[in-house]
Amino acid sequence: MAEALRQRGVPDRLAALAAHTGWATFHQVAQACIADPSQSLSEHLAQAFDDLRALSATAPPAQTQPEN
Repeated sequence: MAEALRQRGVPDRLAALAAHTGWATFHQVAQACIADPSQSLSEHLAQAFDDLRALSATAPPAQTQPEN
């Protein structure tokens, strides 16, 4: 996934982050499907992406301070 993003011009740092996030989300959803089979895969995916959006909305971006 990271390589495909890089080929589309996504910077390496962001491509790696997206790939790792996608892999972690996949694992989270797979475990959720096993733990709660009453919900569909699409419902578990929607919840995972809602959780990621909520998490990223509440975390302020890191500010880097220039060195003196």
